[in-house]
Amino acid sequence: MFKTLKLMAAALATAVLMAGSASALTVVSTGNSYDITSDNLFLGAATSNGGAGSYSVNFFSPIDPVLGKANASVTLNVLGTFSGLTMNWVDAATNTVLQSTAVLTGVTTLNTMFTAPNLNQNLVFNWTGSAQGVTFDFDVAAVPLPAGGLLLLTALGGLGLARRRKAA
Repeated sequence: MFKTLKLMAAALATAVLMAGSASALTVVSTGNSYDITSDNLFLGAATSNGGAGSYSVNFFSPIDPVLGKANASVTLNVLGTFSGLTMNWVDAATNTVLQSTAVLTGVTTLNTMFTAPNLNQNLVFNWTGSAQGVTFDFDVAAVPLPAGGLLLLTALGGLGLARRRKAA
């Protein structure tokens, strides 16, 4: 029993170490494409020309499937300057909205998974009205799941089966 617990603790420590990585930062701009697995944090800012508008940035994953999740959050710099502001994750191939939410005051977060067939997604902001020259900031953070996660679960399952057979 003690040996099994030691093996489980070592496997868990390995998974935790695999999850940690150096911090990287990329500044994004509308109309460009970015590899979601290349950095830990992507920053952007959208500026309105007045009235209705939109802002779109493409993110893709070269890995099929990518074991990761992206979070987008928006903080309005000037409250009350945007109306009808929404944040959407859209499949780039089919233009299908995968996730959508209204952006309210403060920080709003929207999650997505980059898995087949949705390995190429656009982060799209739309608004129905705004003052001219106002800006909001956003960030996208890739939250990687350790590659060894599935291996760890398989190993733990195997240990459980071996223990069960030994007890029987």
